[in-house]
Amino acid sequence: MYEIDSQGKQFFALTSFTDKGKMERYKKLIAEHDVGMLSEAGTPGLSDPGKSLIQLCNEEALPYSVLPGANALVPAVVGAGFDTSMFIFIGFLPQKKGRQTALKEAMRREHPTFFYESVHRIEKLIGELREL
Repeated sequence: MYEIDSQGKQFFALTSFTDKGKMERYKKLIAEHDVGMLSEAGTPGLSDPGKSLIQLCNEEALPYSVLPGANALVPAVVGAGFDTSMFIFIGFLPQKKGRQTALKEAMRREHPTFFYESVHRIEKLIGELREL
């Protein structure tokens, strides 16, 4: 970790996400300060080591936010906090024929499955998921 002081603000470069000692220090840092994560490898937390920080936040009940991007999928994947080294995206669910089958298949998959649903059908979807 590198500490850089710039106009009264401190910036930390997090260099290892696998060292347990460093993760304890990151946990303390996140719990006590507002922290932003940037990545030189695309969206932080999507198939990069930054997902370890998101998992740490989930494990320790530390709040976090994911900034929206050019689409809804990527922030949802990053913000979910799952292991997203592999995931499945199936687009919108069928409205009628094949809907139950698609939901059952999604629930059986080994990898997290993401899909879109209309705001007008979200309550119906929650009910269907409860039943399944």
